[in-house]
Amino acid sequence: MTEVRTRFAPSPSGFLHVGGARTALFNYLYAKAKKGKFLLRIEDTDQDRSTEASFKIILESLKWLGMEWDEGPGVGGPNGPYTQSERIHIYKEYTDKLIKEKKAYRCFCTADELEGKKKQADAMGIPYIYDGKCSDLSDEEIHSQLEKKTPFTVRFKTPHKIVIVDDMIQGKVKFESKLIGDFIIVKSDGFPSYNYAVVIDDALMKITHVIRGVGHLSNTPRQILIFEAFGFPLPRFAHASEIVGTDGKKLSKRAGATSVLAFRDLGYSSETMRNYMALLGWTSPDGKEYMSDEELCSVFDVERCSKSPATFDVFKKLKEEEKETVDFNKLSLLGLAEYLNPKSKLNWMSNKYIRDAKIETLGKALEPFLKDCQIPDAYKSGENPQLLSILDSVRVYLDRLIQAPPYIEEFFLENVSFENDEAKQLVTEGKGTEVVTHFYQMVKGSSLTTPDAYKEIMAKVGEVTGEKGRTLFMPIRAITTGKSHGLELPILFSLLGQEKMVKRMEQLAGSLGISLR
Repeated sequence: MTEVRTRFAPSPSGFLHVGGARTALFNYLYAKAKKGKFLLRIEDTDQDRSTEASFKIILESLKWLGMEWDEGPGVGGPNGPYTQSERIHIYKEYTDKLIKEKKAYRCFCTADELEGKKKQADAMGIPYIYDGKCSDLSDEEIHSQLEKKTPFTVRFKTPHKIVIVDDMIQGKVKFESKLIGDFIIVKSDGFPSYNYAVVIDDALMKITHVIRGVGHLSNTPRQILIFEAFGFPLPRFAHASEIVGTDGKKLSKRAGATSVLAFRDLGYSSETMRNYMALLGWTSPDGKEYMSDEELCSVFDVERCSKSPATFDVFKKLKEEEKETVDFNKLSLLGLAEYLNPKSKLNWMSNKYIRDAKIETLGKALEPFLKDCQIPDAYKSGENPQLLSILDSVRVYLDRLIQAPPYIEEFFLENVSFENDEAKQLVTEGKGTEVVTHFYQMVKGSSLTTPDAYKEIMAKVGEVTGEKGRTLFMPIRAITTGKSHGLELPILFSLLGQEKMVKRMEQLAGSLGISLR
């Protein structure tokens, strides 16, 4: 049986976003499930857009996601080089072969000439197809142009036929090749076009399955024609469904197409991201959603992918006034966090992973988020027993690790004070003093351990004082934390414990000259 070989072939012209990462993941999982090989190839023939910085970010992103490649940059392999700009001599060899066999030809048409023809087609309301002007040039005409060093491209001579794409996800799709025309396979700068280089690379690297986004389906007939022209065996094609945001529209920089490294920096684990992305257009045989790496690598099958768009529900639906102004790629981490959907499947999975993970594993993963945490340095080690004890207490309330430091800081606060006059006024103005006095007395006179117990106490204070909402909760927050904003109070109170709560309230009330007794 032929070994399954898949590949991920990004262009280094930006960061790795969720759409690209899912493509990489589907290729990775399919290769693992079939005991095959997963290759990484860098497609940098667009020299104007390709950058070294982007190349490094893509590699960093894939490594964080845990998708180690069997062949590719930094790993090597028998089918390299794995960067297209280092393979120009290979493409030239195959181009010469096509020209010699009259399956391709040099085109000396100028950019202005082609643009004029395109405008004429637009004016007539018909699609522009190259008219083949240079397809029948004589050897003398070609030699003359080459002698004058006239710039040229190389076009593929497209045979007229019906091209059928037998897609593993989309089914059989037919294309009429005469609507494609003779397309460019080598640009005037000598670099191959995407559709040309990808065929030669896939054939020479023995790729058996090309798994990618449905946006590439329209490229496939051109690629099949090139495969056939060389007599290369066709790989199996699988075009995964489009990913849309919560508004049902294609992901964009204004709708969630942000770097996958942003999720690392927000405190999501790579395991959670892999699990979440695997379900963007694929379902497991038994409908299970929360899955380990071992399960994903054993049951994933691209033929179980859906044609329907997959919803990326991580971010909230933008308001109308935000749609033209919010750019997810320019937001700070705090700004990005403001748009996270608290009820997303990613958060559900992340919370479950955090609750299920070994505490030592979580402690190590937490370390980067403790650098600026206001706690003694000795407790910033993920191996510190007291830190692990605190983390074990708060983990059930976390959707991502970046949320942990504020909880941990609260445990180490011995002397609390009001952060500003606004926090003080929450206690001293209106019915604030009455609210905090009743709250103090009820807490001191009860036995409280759970968040629900503290919720009941606050509700009783509301009944006694007639206050609710902001005028009830804000004075209680201020007298217990010294702040006007922060963590969810019932959770925080149950973690701090009754004794520390009482001590804090007495300390803060004393600084205002208020007696709570």
